[in-house]
Amino acid sequence: VGGELPSVRADRMRGGRNKFGPLYRRDRQMKQRRMYNQEQTAPNRIKTEPAQTHCPHAPRRGLTPPSLPYPALYHCTLPGYPQEKGGIHSSCSSAPANYAGHSTQNHPFTPRSTPASSPCSTPTASPLATVTPSFLGQLLEGEQDESQLCAKVLASLQREQANRGKHDRLNTFSIMCKMADQTLFGLVEWARNSSLFKELKVEDQMVLLQSCWSELLVLDHLCRQVTYGKESCIYLVTGQQIEVSTILSQAGATLSSLVSRTQDLVSKFKALQLDRHEFVCLKYLVLFNPDVKSVQSRRQVEQTQEKVNRALMEHTQQCHSGQSDKFGQLLLRLPEVRSISLQVEEYLYQRHLLGDLPCNSLLSEMLYGKKACEP
Repeated sequence: VGGELPSVRADRMRGGRNKFGPLYRRDRQMKQRRMYNQEQTAPNRIKTEPAQTHCPHAPRRGLTPPSLPYPALYHCTLPGYPQEKGGIHSSCSSAPANYAGHSTQNHPFTPRSTPASSPCSTPTASPLATVTPSFLGQLLEGEQDESQLCAKVLASLQREQANRGKHDRLNTFSIMCKMADQTLFGLVEWARNSSLFKELKVEDQMVLLQSCWSELLVLDHLCRQVTYGKESCIYLVTGQQIEVSTILSQAGATLSSLVSRTQDLVSKFKALQLDRHEFVCLKYLVLFNPDVKSVQSRRQVEQTQEKVNRALMEHTQQCHSGQSDKFGQLLLRLPEVRSISLQVEEYLYQRHLLGDLPCNSLLSEMLYGKKACEP
């Protein structure tokens, strides 16, 4: 009597504040407020502008995302990290010469190096003058600077550890989930800032993100490895190079399989010499999936996907003429990305059932929401 009942879902997913829905509810409220203000000020504009015979309509604007409650990250380091309960046991090799270092002395989360450029970017500019430059530039909007991402991840981890105290250190799995959660916030923010994505209805935006969040995380991780990862190592957003052999020696069967499959796909992307433009196109192809159920503007999503597909083909043909089949090879990698992402989801869900997955996070909410929608 008088006890407090915890909020627990039927499948043992703990309750908590919804983080995904409020992002869009705030947008809807802001949009409604702007429309109301426009209606209230319309008569005044007519009086003060006698040369006009009617009230000018403001151009339709996309959603203006509010600031997120957590720092927005961009790159994922979830697949391929040991699952032990202890601290991080990593073999960190030196970073490339073009990395700019950070200094955070006497702190458990100290970056070894921070790349100064975005993942999958090349040292020399690609000859894009004839490859729909305006559209490719539109796709590249919202890409964040790598050094800023590293700083945000570290700040988030440092705050989390400071709240726990000296003797209650984060275990490895919790650290990786925290990184993935922050990355997921950044991916949602990246999509919602995209001018192409803003053209869709809010309901369609939520459905598409709910469907492909794990694929975007996997793609992010793969691009990071292609750009910064050394041979037989996995690169983390903190600038650390973790030897694959160290991970495999501490991982279980499921995680070992994920690491091996991911590294195999990394090798395929490296062989194809994946560049930044191609990576961004792959992200958009995953995001704009017309086959997702409950999508209302299916034709619009399909047309956008076709446009991105055409831009990717033109880019590979004109900028990589020596690789005649590169476009087809890139598309063949997407089913592999999806397969790995489904395995990641299943792995996380099993850890959730064991009580290891941190609750009240966007990562757990996305995971539960997708599982709830499955037949």
